[in-house]
Amino acid sequence: MEDNNVIRMDEHKNKNKVHKISFKKILLGFIVCIPLSILVIAGTCKTKKIKIDGLSYYTQAEVRKAIAENGYINNSVGYYLKCKFATPKILPFVDTIYVSINAPNSITIHVKEKKRAGCLQYNGKYVYFDKNGYALESHEKKYDNVPLVTGLKYNELQMQKKIDVKDEKVFSYLLELTTAISKYHLPIDQIHIKDDGNALLISGNITVDLYDKNDIDIKIPELKGMLKKVKGKSGTIDMRYFSEDRKIAIFQPKNSRKNLVKKVSLD
Repeated sequence: MEDNNVIRMDEHKNKNKVHKISFKKILLGFIVCIPLSILVIAGTCKTKKIKIDGLSYYTQAEVRKAIAENGYINNSVGYYLKCKFATPKILPFVDTIYVSINAPNSITIHVKEKKRAGCLQYNGKYVYFDKNGYALESHEKKYDNVPLVTGLKYNELQMQKKIDVKDEKVFSYLLELTTAISKYHLPIDQIHIKDDGNALLISGNITVDLYDKNDIDIKIPELKGMLKKVKGKSGTIDMRYFSEDRKIAIFQPKNSRKNLVKKVSLD
């Protein structure tokens, strides 16, 4: 008489074999279906609407043209994946772009621009340079919130190359100034670099002598109030005596005698 409690080894092996075969089939199905699904989805996601945001200097037309000329894929999923793994180099002052999918046929391209440290006048055009001193763009137009830099001495200027100056630290100094000027919305038209490496800020008929590179983060915010006090006048604001504890500058009206000065105080 056969014992019902006896487990036959051959039956056990057959059951394990069936389970292994089933698992392999399921895994193989997933491997085949996933790429097919991606291809099907991607094939139905032809981009019809593109939104661009994050622009400060470039126009929508400039960015759209640059995207079209630098590996654009007319497919929402395809272009999203491409930008996810390798950001296209589209324009000199574009740092990165990020693509988000709004709908199967609609994407938004988020643009992050690099900060322009300033611009120079060269051969009748405005040459814009970055914080490292590389001349990256040349335009006939001047952006309103990028100060013109004068007094900068260089041997030669070539596009896409570093501007050859004696002291390269001047570029980080200029970036510090332009960032602060932009942050506090100061109406500065020009930054003039003196022979000693320090800066004059020019706003209309007013010249601001920062005197040195110290306390820029204190001088620039306070300068906004000073410029309001001398609005409509011509002359120089001298900040050689200005400090965090002593917020006083001296205003020298144009064409006045040197001994006739007017204190401009924030108190």
